[in-house]
Amino acid sequence: MHQIQWQDRFNIGVEIVDQAHRRLFSIVQKIMDLYLEKHEDRFACVEGIKYFKAYAIQHFAEEEAYMREIGYSGYPAHKRHHDRMKLETLPALEQALYESDFSIEAVQRFIGVCTGWLTGHIIMEDRAITGGSFRDFPLFQPDGQLALVRGMILTPLQEMFGSEVQLIGSFTTRRSVADARYYQLIYRTGDGRRLRFILVIGESMLRRAAGLMFGMELYNRSEIVRFAVQEIAQNLVQRAAATFEKDPNVYQLEEERTLESREFDQIFQERAPRHSLLFRIKEDCFALCFDLLDAGGQVA
Repeated sequence: MHQIQWQDRFNIGVEIVDQAHRRLFSIVQKIMDLYLEKHEDRFACVEGIKYFKAYAIQHFAEEEAYMREIGYSGYPAHKRHHDRMKLETLPALEQALYESDFSIEAVQRFIGVCTGWLTGHIIMEDRAITGGSFRDFPLFQPDGQLALVRGMILTPLQEMFGSEVQLIGSFTTRRSVADARYYQLIYRTGDGRRLRFILVIGESMLRRAAGLMFGMELYNRSEIVRFAVQEIAQNLVQRAAATFEKDPNVYQLEEERTLESREFDQIFQERAPRHSLLFRIKEDCFALCFDLLDAGGQVA
């Protein structure tokens, strides 16, 4: 039986916040127990998901009140993360559940996305409330890759995985990532500028990462893990976009999707991304590619 375990290293030091996070994890675990493990009826799953949604919204309100009380400067951006989860992500997951009559895949997606979002949000956003954050990293400069990497990738990943993350050097398609998955996000500004980010990460690394982050013992391929780590990957890529401007509102998410390997290869064949970096965590490698695009979608 799979277990999603809360880990004390995810505490941020504010009891009302940490208590809510622990409760949200326990609700997700209960949904998994009832529907995926014990195969209880749909009613139990419906009630569990309703409770998760209601409790998450209550937690967002309490956390936002705390941020206002202490005068937290990152409050507006943080609230936008809450609003997107509350107004977009959760309703979309709920709609998929009802449209599929609570299929196993839809329930797995709900559990995976919620678990991944919580984990990434706690480490990358909530930790910032108490100053243990990675928000104040240098803004991107054309030749400032190392400053960008340290702030945007290395520190959060080391916190998540509990292992040192090393920057190896430039990534090319010849320096392959075994059994790779490709997650792309594209952002757009009002004047037509676009940013493209692609995270290249192997299936084996996703599974081992999930074991470290969620305390899950994974003997078989788990769709829950795939959805959870994909959500964290998107959080990391969104974090990268914020390094290009002081105002996080400058770039708005236009597209997020998984690329086929042929699509990724074609990007490098036509014109390789301006910045492509390769990293190692223990025996696993992953890569991050990012570049500016003009209004026509070409590398600027």
